[in-house]
Amino acid sequence: MGLDAILTATMKSKITIRNILLFSIIMLVGTVSFVLWRNFKIATPEQLIEMLPDNVDIALDNIDYTETRGDRRFWRLQADSVAHEAQRQEAHLENVHMTLYDQGEFGDIQLTAQRGKWFSETGNVELNGDVVVKSGQGQALYCQQLSYDNKAELITSESQVRLVAKDMVTKGLGLQVSLPQQRMTILGQVHTTLSNW
Repeated sequence: MGLDAILTATMKSKITIRNILLFSIIMLVGTVSFVLWRNFKIATPEQLIEMLPDNVDIALDNIDYTETRGDRRFWRLQADSVAHEAQRQEAHLENVHMTLYDQGEFGDIQLTAQRGKWFSETGNVELNGDVVVKSGQGQALYCQQLSYDNKAELITSESQVRLVAKDMVTKGLGLQVSLPQQRMTILGQVHTTLSNW
């Protein structure tokens, strides 16, 4: 067998392998494109409304709402998702972050929770699940449930609370924070530990 015959056989097999590989890639891309097109079709507005739960009128992701009084921002509410029920005038929130601005000695107050409710008629907010409240002074409060009364500017909790401040940890049952009066009260079963003693 001569050198020309060997080169011709080798070139034919390379072209054949190359063609098969190219054909396979085209088939794979076509199949993936078809699967994506079939499973991720854009829904019409009517289909999106039908997908909402019965009691939900609107659902949104990444909301950011700021309450203002006059020309002053008073508080800001952010959440990863919200499902609003217009009939009950309440919105169910997930992964909540709330900021109460310029609260005197408390400074800006940051509140976070796993979930919550915002009542659109009153502006009241309820937070549940790993609630953390941090003041501008560096204090942190931990509880499982907390409510904010928008009109009275009052923060309350009926759950066990733990307040961590510099050199001090206070635990108790129930909480009341009056923002206009700059006063915080733990309502019962109070136990304080001082770290410097």
